[in-house]
Amino acid sequence: MRKITSLLTGILFICTFSGFSQNRSIFFIDKPFSELMTMAKNQNKMIFVDAYTSWCGPCKWMAANMFTKDSVADYYNKTFICAHFDMEKGEGPELAKTFQVMAYPTLLFINANGELVHKRVGAAQQARDYIRMGMDALTPGEGFVACLKKFQDGNRDPEFMLKYLDRLEGAYMPVNEPLTLYFSGIKETELLKRPNWNLIYLYLSDIDSKEFAFLMTHRKEFSKAYTHDSVDSKIYSICYQSLIGLARSRSYAETALAEIKQKIRSTGYEGGEKAIFDAQLNIYLMRGDQEKYFDLVTADLEKYYGDDQVKLTLTSSNFAKMTTDKKYLEKGVEWAKKAISIKSTPENNDACAKLLFKLGNKEDAIKYEMKAVELATQLHLPTGTYEASLRKFRQ
Repeated sequence: MRKITSLLTGILFICTFSGFSQNRSIFFIDKPFSELMTMAKNQNKMIFVDAYTSWCGPCKWMAANMFTKDSVADYYNKTFICAHFDMEKGEGPELAKTFQVMAYPTLLFINANGELVHKRVGAAQQARDYIRMGMDALTPGEGFVACLKKFQDGNRDPEFMLKYLDRLEGAYMPVNEPLTLYFSGIKETELLKRPNWNLIYLYLSDIDSKEFAFLMTHRKEFSKAYTHDSVDSKIYSICYQSLIGLARSRSYAETALAEIKQKIRSTGYEGGEKAIFDAQLNIYLMRGDQEKYFDLVTADLEKYYGDDQVKLTLTSSNFAKMTTDKKYLEKGVEWAKKAISIKSTPENNDACAKLLFKLGNKEDAIKYEMKAVELATQLHLPTGTYEASLRKFRQ
């Protein structure tokens, strides 16, 4: 009997310990910043600050999903004095001013003297990203502030520039000016070297830059060295982002947009029209100009995406959500069925069902929605939204 009792006690202990071991989280110390500095000095540690606001969705997601990862919690609890401050309450506004916090969430690594060492903005998606940023903060010369000083002191080594621009981007700071300054100090022919191609691929965005002009003129050389696909995707990205960037700016105007389109066309880039089409669609959606969106996508979608089931599915789904116009609903059904013929998925069957239902074809709508549920079940995906639509169609 004692053996059975001991065995049960052991199992209970293991289960209890296992449950506990999988639910650790970062322990944030609720003290004034001055006391945190004292603790940091006494323990010879750096201070980690989660700078958040009550309305920041990514802040809440990070707190719930990343700070509760065992590996993250163990590393930060062992390594740092951890604190979090609402940047709109108490000491928050003063700390935000001191450490130039302008976006949320911002993660700050501060030494015991109250000096910023490292800074990252945003809610990274992987536990390893948080471990990495902690290690960067602790490694001399690797933090944001150290890299900033090296650049100001004249370091223009291309490998260092990759790191420096990563630090700037991670701190939500612009990279165009230092990138332009770096490129101005090298010969154009050096742009073909791998470290400089890496800088172009990761950070170049200015369609008016001499580096973009050089890339367009020497596409064959770049493609031979770094593959056609990577070069093509970079050129496409610069063309696309130049249009989207203008649409987001206060200086947006149709005339300015037309000028960029002409610049893209004048390069002779074979993917230019597709980049213009994609950007224009998103601009119309961003600006709520549904009539122009429907007209453009109806005219040209199949020219660029006739065999792309993902794009066909997404567009037909948009039509199901955005319109009651019969001609557009019928076009959406055509695209959804074409997508299904390429690869039947829960998403394209659901889009087809919703379009058919809006057209008054309940029988076929039910058939396609049942297929969406069936496929989602087979793929072990959530079926709730499809089942809700099915109930609606059957009423």
